[in-house]
Amino acid sequence: MYKIRSMTGFANVQTQFDNNELICEIRSLNSRYLEISVKLPKPLIDLENHIRDLIRQHITRGKVFCNINFTSLSSELQNLKINPGTVQIYKNLLEQIKNAANLDTTISLDHLLFFKDIISFEEEILIDEELNQKIKKTVLKALQLFNRMREEEGENLTKDIQIRLDKINALTNEISEYAHQNPRIEFEKLYKRLLSLIEEEKTNKERLEQELAIISDRVDITEEVVRMKSHLQLFQENLAKGSPIGKKLNFILQEMHRETNTMSNKSTMVEISHRVVAIKEEIEKLREQIQNIE
Repeated sequence: MYKIRSMTGFANVQTQFDNNELICEIRSLNSRYLEISVKLPKPLIDLENHIRDLIRQHITRGKVFCNINFTSLSSELQNLKINPGTVQIYKNLLEQIKNAANLDTTISLDHLLFFKDIISFEEEILIDEELNQKIKKTVLKALQLFNRMREEEGENLTKDIQIRLDKINALTNEISEYAHQNPRIEFEKLYKRLLSLIEEEKTNKERLEQELAIISDRVDITEEVVRMKSHLQLFQENLAKGSPIGKKLNFILQEMHRETNTMSNKSTMVEISHRVVAIKEEIEKLREQIQNIE
């Protein structure tokens, strides 16, 4: 069964091997297109394109952030390095300060330790095929978890969308019943109004009725109702196909909104107008939900 996916999601996967820890975090936000941001430790930067390709295979739309951290769980003291050049620069600077202040003080190690950047942490990462495979598997696992979480959210979205579609369908059926009466009611209303303004014996009733028929035909919304039902059916069919479908559903909603606008402009019955307003409200709520669908 095909599933709807939310465009937003989060996943975090940790893998430990050979006294190392690899963490892959993936999160996403709504976006009209697929935007990918990958953050890697410098020694792993060559894997960026491959990770982007993996993401494209599992995600089609959204603003995606993928962060990968690699940490050695062994003693970190072995990775602490002294920066001799930086030490010498600070020593010279302290000498200048001492001379400028006419101080008779010996520069000590304590003085130099105030400058934190004289010691740096350099994590050595040995890039080999084994590590490459570990990273790829970790990213793939994170993507799978990420999509499962998005599908769970998508299931909740689908339930809400279905409720609103059922409401629109019911309101459209009610409008369809009134739509058959709308032209006749408009014709009779216009006819009585004209007869009250002119002398009936001087009226060409046949010509008058022809003109009124043309006018009343302009308020016939039968075609709009038929198209609305067609759009609803198309929406349901595409919803059943699963993601990626967000863009197409949004387009169908635009067509549905266009039909309701036409109904609103043409209809003169309060019963129809009230239901058209209710449909517009549901369409707007659907539009908000569709923005979250991949």
